Formats: sequence, C-alpha cells, structure tokens
Amino acid sequence: MLSPLTGSVADSWSGASYERIAETFAPIHDRVVERLALEPREHVLDVACGTGGVALRAARAGADVVGIDISADQLTKARQAAAAEGLEIRFDEGDCQELPYADAGFGAVASVFGAIFAPDHERAAAELTRVCRPGGRLALTAWKKDAWSDVHARAGRPVTYEIHSTEWATEEHLYALLGDAFELELEPGTWRIDADSAQELWELVSSSMPPLHAWLESVDDEARAHAQRVYLDYLAPGFFERGYVLVFGTRR
Repeated sequence: MLSPLTGSVADSWSGASYERIAETFAPIHDRVVERLALEPREHVLDVACGTGGVALRAARAGADVVGIDISADQLTKARQAAAAEGLEIRFDEGDCQELPYADAGFGAVASVFGAIFAPDHERAAAELTRVCRPGGRLALTAWKKDAWSDVHARAGRPVTYEIHSTEWATEEHLYALLGDAFELELEPGTWRIDADSAQELWELVSSSMPPLHAWLESVDDEARAHAQRVYLDYLAPGFFERGYVLVFGTRR
C-alpha cells in the first residue's frame, strides 16, 4: 500500500472549484441518503464529506450530522452551505485514516467518492468499521476502473494514490476490507454529464476535480497543453460517463 497521508496530499484536495463537480453527484447523494433510511436524531458521519453533499441531505432528514474532510478549503464551502440553510452540522478537519471519534459512535456512516481515495485502504476501512455501531449502516461509493482510469497516464500524470481508488469497486477487495465486519450488498450505478462540447467538459473537470487541477497547476505549459489534447480527445463525444458501485453494509 502507498505511503500515509501527508500535507501535500491534503493540498491536492484544496484550491479547485469542487462544488461544481459535486453538484453533478446530487442524484448519488440522494441515493445514498435514501439507502441509509435515516432515523430522526440518528448520529450520522459523512466521511471525506467535501462540500457536504451527503451531510446536508442527512441534516435535512432530521439526523444529527458530523462531516469530516482533509481539505479546509472544501469544509469552508460546506459550512457556508449549511449556514445558508440554517442547518446545524458539525464539520471537522481530519484524516479518514485516523478518525477522531469514539468507537461505535455513529448509527450511519457514509462516504461518496471520498474514503476510497485514502492512500492506505486498510486503515480507512478499519476506521469506517470502528466508528459504526453494531447494527449500524455503511454506504459508500467507488468508481469502477474504466477508460477514464487510464487516460491520466496518457496525459502524463504520474501514478499516485488516487489511481488505486477503483480497487474499492471490486468485490474481492471490498470483502477483504469490510467483509468480516459488515453484511455487504453491492449495487451498480452510472453517473453522466452531458455538455455542448468537449471544451465545456474539459473546463469543468480541469477546474473542479481537485487532484487533476492541482497537477495541471504544477506542470509547465508544454505538459499542460499535451494533457489538454489527451483529455479533449477522450471527452470528444460531448458527454462524460462513469460506472460506480454503491456499497451498502450492515454492521455485524
């Protein structure tokens, strides 16, 4: 497994307009909250919450919600969104590989395309397990390995920890991580964005996907231009579609 989380990794999840891409996950956020079937005042944890897509919905449903993320930048946006709706949500800055919460502290734990990006999958899975009470529920989503998973290498991006996140969508890996602690159900899903042009899609993903945005900011003009050509070619059909897995678990 790759090295533990560092400050540079935290930085890679800040600075982009993540709220724009997060808006396109709204149907997935809705699906996760519906699948959790939350009870009023139930303690809910949104892990790697980003701008608060699940946390906001859980609070609207009457749950007692905590969100945690490694990016202070994204948490600021989450707090602003909660304040705008008058929702009382506690947002903490922290690492999903070392959650600052008591054992069995939550009846429901969620993570939408979040905890899967932890460098150490075993540590992240152990923490998700530890904070979920017996009989509680876990819902997380993971991208399937697909052509988008490979386009990064063609664009010149180095292989980093987030490239391995698609392992969470494989049954063997999931059961190795969570199968001893949870009764698991794996449910497929599809996410899609339609646009008027490849350029419109490129503008969205390059500005709102934090690790991609951070990498583009770190390279020279020639490397950036090469990457843009590769990504535009991939996005040429005018839509961006990926398969994902919704993992639902009941804590033993």
